[in-house]
Amino acid sequence: MNRTKSLVLAVVVALTVLSGAGAYALTQTDDAGGQSDQTPALAANWLSDTGRNITGNHHVAVGGQVGNRSLVFAPISGAAPSGGGHDHDHRDAASDESSAASDAAAGCGLVALDGASGAARWSYEVPAENCTIHAIADPTLADLNGDGTREVLATSTEKTVAAFDPATGERSFEHNLSAYGYTRPLVANFTGDGDPEVVVVDVHGTVFVVEPDGETVWTRKLPANYVWGQPHVEDFDGDGTSELAVALGSGRLVMLENDGTVAWNRSVGAGDSVTWFATGQADNDSPAELVTATSGGNVSLFEGDGSLVWRRSLGAYAAVDAVGDGDDDGTPEVYATARDGDLRAIDATDGSVEWSTSLTTVNAQMTPPPVLGDVDGDGDDELVAASNGGKVATVDPKSGEILAEYERDTPIWTNPTLGDVDDDPAPEILVMYGDGRVAALSYGDGATQKSA
Repeated sequence: MNRTKSLVLAVVVALTVLSGAGAYALTQTDDAGGQSDQTPALAANWLSDTGRNITGNHHVAVGGQVGNRSLVFAPISGAAPSGGGHDHDHRDAASDESSAASDAAAGCGLVALDGASGAARWSYEVPAENCTIHAIADPTLADLNGDGTREVLATSTEKTVAAFDPATGERSFEHNLSAYGYTRPLVANFTGDGDPEVVVVDVHGTVFVVEPDGETVWTRKLPANYVWGQPHVEDFDGDGTSELAVALGSGRLVMLENDGTVAWNRSVGAGDSVTWFATGQADNDSPAELVTATSGGNVSLFEGDGSLVWRRSLGAYAAVDAVGDGDDDGTPEVYATARDGDLRAIDATDGSVEWSTSLTTVNAQMTPPPVLGDVDGDGDDELVAASNGGKVATVDPKSGEILAEYERDTPIWTNPTLGDVDDDPAPEILVMYGDGRVAALSYGDGATQKSA
């Protein structure tokens, strides 16, 4: 499998398990060499007790305020199929937390964590025969049934997509797929009937559009062996209706109308697999643009009609996730990484590199893409970037200067996510480590170093 994040399958046996490794926060120093009181820190609020005997977990954790609860949802994977079988395990929020934490450490599944402490609240256990490296894929939080409270949705190696009550873990929706899912499900009013649908693209390229009651609207098989880039539903052509953009492992970018017909199908790069896929506003018109990154190292930006705007080579295993005007200069940027460990700010209008900074000096298998957001609550965005070796850094989008770092001696195979899981106004940084542990980090003057 040549998906960048899936390099774990080739290297996991060669990595040392360091799930008990300590963590620490690094801050900038003052001119005298001591820590400056004025320098914001990047520090762990908590580190979850969801460690596994592998180092290859690589699907993101997501979190936020769900109803009156602050929760984080962690997809916990395994290394390979194992014998035996388990029943699905649903634990309610009132269950004993130590018991839930103990059970959560036993196998694969989706684990709900308390946003303030990281303690396990409930777990959905994937059967042992399905406990593999992709047991639970990237989850999403969305209001599926219109009751005002978001559910958590995820696909699994049981070849299903399911929605879970965030408080109890009970399944409120489930639909069969033709293969396991790699990317997160989408919940959107895709068909234009005023009600949301669940849109899923499984790893082999079959698209499912399903009503919340489980009724299938349509399915379509795309010509792909694999789909690793996150699909997107938006109005890409400005006609007032939504389209579905899917990036294929075969190196194609496909746009589907909301009835399943193909609007266009373009080559992204000969011989390259699309491994990461993002969308964002890159010019002055209202429709979003599309940005692909490939295993061969090309980052390309396309208009919504499929026309290529620019292409830039960054070296092997390019990765993108964030598109936005991080430096507030009036021109959006594409923030991209590559295997070399460098983070670049690329002018979204012409593909020129505005700045480049090194995230690590250690040889890496891959470098996850950064995310963009206001993580200290000052009204200006920061970049949050992870390196394969275990560091997480906040980076100034204007200059590429590294502002603060946090490190565990454990690999990171996927991008951080942002979610407000405590009582301050700024979002926390959620990091999934290869050992299955999730760290919730805070950045700002109030962040303090804690033992993890």
